[in-house]
Amino acid sequence: MLERINFKDEYVCTIIGLIVNGLLTLFKFIAGIFGHSQAMLADAIHSLSDGFATVITYIALKLSKKPEDREHPYGHENIEIIVSWMVAVLLLLTGIYLGYSAIHTCYHGQYTVPTKIAAVAAVTSIILKEILYRYTIHIGKVLNSPVLKANAYDHRSDAFSSIGALIGIIGAIYGWRFLDPIAGLVISGFIIKMGLDTMKESNKIVMDALPSEELVNEIRDFITKYNGVRGCSNLRIHPVGRHYIIDVSISVDKDLTVQQGHIIATELREALIKEKPDLKDVIIHIEPY
Repeated sequence: MLERINFKDEYVCTIIGLIVNGLLTLFKFIAGIFGHSQAMLADAIHSLSDGFATVITYIALKLSKKPEDREHPYGHENIEIIVSWMVAVLLLLTGIYLGYSAIHTCYHGQYTVPTKIAAVAAVTSIILKEILYRYTIHIGKVLNSPVLKANAYDHRSDAFSSIGALIGIIGAIYGWRFLDPIAGLVISGFIIKMGLDTMKESNKIVMDALPSEELVNEIRDFITKYNGVRGCSNLRIHPVGRHYIIDVSISVDKDLTVQQGHIIATELREALIKEKPDLKDVIIHIEPY
């Protein structure tokens, strides 16, 4: 049965994350309650927010596949940007909550002595969440999906949160009870930074920032070396979700007919899209050389 599952599929990746996260969250809540660990309960709340992020990620992936319509001539892929922003806000709120909880515990001295089941839950969470991060970020990079990348960072923030919980739990077990809230405070800073980094990546797409210089140079070289093209100018690359739309002017021999110039432009467009699967469309303007 496993042979039939396409683990490179974005929906499979998201569903696996949702199932693992759901079981892990339940385990953390049980370990936090019966293990008398405030850190583990806070970690369970973080995992719950992670599960919510995975759900909205799955919904976004479905909605982004809707075809173009009259109101959305470029399709619905930018919904991934909206959702990655939502995940970023969720990360920020989680980080702020965990930081506040840690400060509150330190201020009031409400320390607890957890049991070993809480430590087992933390170790389990660290291992599973790091595996989920590496799996999801790999698929996100292969598909160039902003929302999958955001969800991957959410998985890693949960792994960091569990590291903090583990340090606090072990410290409390061996008598250093203050380590629990201090570790939680440090990890909350990591989570907040991840939220800000995710926002930054989403903002690049919203503000039509150019992709990597490497990709721009590859596209420019491909165009200038194409048969019949004497030069290119005004190269603009507009991100739409996980894809790009290119707008470029090419120079062709001034003695060519309009039809001949059109043929060069059409063949160049098809060749570019075939060469770079991330391209959604290519708009080419013809100028005389």
